[in-house]
Amino acid sequence: MATLDASVVNIALPTLQRTLAARLSVVEWVALGYSLTLTGLLLAAGRLADARGRRSVYGAGLVLFTFASVCCGLAPGIGALIALRVLQGVGAALVAANGSALLVQAFPAEERGRALGAFGAMVGIGLAVGPPLGGLVVAHWSWRWIFFVNLPLGLIALAMLRRRVPADLERDESAGALGPAPFLWAAALAGLSLALTRGPESGWTDPLVLSTGVGGALLLGVFLVMQRTSPRPLLPLDMVAGPLGAAVSLTFLGQLLSVSVGFHMPLVLEETGGLSAARSGAWLAVLPLAALICAPLAGRLADRLGARVLTTAGMLLTALGLWLLANLGASPGGARLAAGLALVGVGQGLFAVPNASALLSLVPAQRLGLAAGLQGTARNLGISAGIALTGAMVTARYRANAGTPLHLGVPGGVDHVSFVFATRETFTLLTLVAIVSAILAWRARPTVDAARTA
Repeated sequence: MATLDASVVNIALPTLQRTLAARLSVVEWVALGYSLTLTGLLLAAGRLADARGRRSVYGAGLVLFTFASVCCGLAPGIGALIALRVLQGVGAALVAANGSALLVQAFPAEERGRALGAFGAMVGIGLAVGPPLGGLVVAHWSWRWIFFVNLPLGLIALAMLRRRVPADLERDESAGALGPAPFLWAAALAGLSLALTRGPESGWTDPLVLSTGVGGALLLGVFLVMQRTSPRPLLPLDMVAGPLGAAVSLTFLGQLLSVSVGFHMPLVLEETGGLSAARSGAWLAVLPLAALICAPLAGRLADRLGARVLTTAGMLLTALGLWLLANLGASPGGARLAAGLALVGVGQGLFAVPNASALLSLVPAQRLGLAAGLQGTARNLGISAGIALTGAMVTARYRANAGTPLHLGVPGGVDHVSFVFATRETFTLLTLVAIVSAILAWRARPTVDAARTA
């Protein structure tokens, strides 16, 4: 539900604009309010679960998420809907920060990869099903049913939580009162995420983008200074300076690469290939389907082989796929497009689950919430950074090649040759990022696998 609701609303934004008589710049906050709240609160939610118990915090998140979903469906106007989506994001953070931690707590080390593989498959299904399900609901019923559908699912999940999930065995006694740190962290990440999200569309000199980006960076600096001197830090900096920090960084890079393809390739297929949105979407489905198929297999292999070989191989396959996508030419399609998308999907499927398993193996049981919160935060920031980096690179390289700004969606506003070159240069850079990530994965994993075995 938490991952599905991150994507299902996007398809309904035009309908919300019409039915609620609101400007698009306001309606966008129905999606942004949820995603910014989720990103900003993941770390604090994980630390709260370490101190109060993961099952109880997860249950509270389910209750809040389900309640807010029903209220969203009953919202009388756009202002109320945005506020309730923020509340729904709070519940989603309490859930998302603890799902993988609960699995690690419940399964022995030799079965952890298989469990996280199944978990990764469910996350993938939520993201993949969101847009088509949203379109079906909006077309045949009402946008309100996008939220009402969470009520029966939430009640079923709560019943399963009470009957199936074991109670917490260990808690982190050091995670007491954290003071203003969670609010500083949430505000800093919300500001940076908003700047990264709006920058490619509004321009990096836009007052909102500048103010939120600079403000977020300043708040992040204040937060880090406070954490160095705090006796009970929200984010223990000594923990993230070593292998845990490397695993978190790789999570960020993997999500950045995957999202960059999903964000830019529809533009390539529709602008230079002349494909319809439906055909473009069908092509892009190759990537998540390949990742979805590989995730459970990667989990089983991780239990046997460890993370080093799989994460490195996954990033190398991703690099090969990105290189193929960088060299599609002026008429994208056919075997090279299918192979490129499939390789990126397989590469990310092989990478994500072993990396998650390794990351969660690096902390003691009482700090699993912290690790899961860091993992989720890195993943969400990777989404924002992937969109921002790709958009900025393509725009800048197009201007350099064509000598004019890029005007997508405007008849005659795109010089196809310049757009192809801009895409090639951008995806070549992403290929290099994937190769560097593979090197980092190979160098980091001996420590990670040793910790996992221990």
